[in-house]
Amino acid sequence: FGTRPEHFGAVAMASRRHGAENPNAQLRLPLTLDSYLASPWVVDPLRRDDCALVSDGGGAVVVMSAKRASELGVPAPVPVLGFGHGQTSFELPQRRNLTSTEAVRSASTAFAMAGVRPSDVDVAQIYDCFTVTVIMTLEDYGFCAKGQGGPFVADGAIEIDGALPVNTSGGLLSETGMPGMQLIMEGVRQVRGTARLQVPDANICVVSNQAGTMDTHLTLLLGR
Repeated sequence: FGTRPEHFGAVAMASRRHGAENPNAQLRLPLTLDSYLASPWVVDPLRRDDCALVSDGGGAVVVMSAKRASELGVPAPVPVLGFGHGQTSFELPQRRNLTSTEAVRSASTAFAMAGVRPSDVDVAQIYDCFTVTVIMTLEDYGFCAKGQGGPFVADGAIEIDGALPVNTSGGLLSETGMPGMQLIMEGVRQVRGTARLQVPDANICVVSNQAGTMDTHLTLLLGR
């Protein structure tokens, strides 16, 4: 698809920009394209700054029915609008290609359940174990065409002031490598309007998660 190192770097820099504003982020150092390109290789085409942090931590959410939340007087409850799951039995070496995941099936299920489209989403918390995973997920979710994820992120779309702010607390690349839960928590904060880097009028947030050797994908839609 012609994806370039600068495209991967755009994802890393956006996550670091957002994480720098988060006092609880593990990694808050600013990242420029030059410093990204100078970071050591892990395995081509991934550099150190393309890879999630290694972190210890924990998080929790409380899930209940809307009726129960009302009875208890829960302040600012955040409804689950939809969710989806995609699973393949094929291990990575058996894949016909390495540029798609079960995100297509998972997202289509979640969006159909919620009755919304990708264009309705205001903010996204995308599982960023690697920068390339963000690009692939954005494509598979329908935010841009397949193969256009690189130019999409390079144009600033995923920055806090872009068309689709992504990982507004820093994600796994900057906030913490504690996989997944922090993305749900930030999604809840965004919909409640209490995030540190708040997206104005964040009515719908999508959260993604990859599992296994990218053979499982899960999608969650939160909203008002």
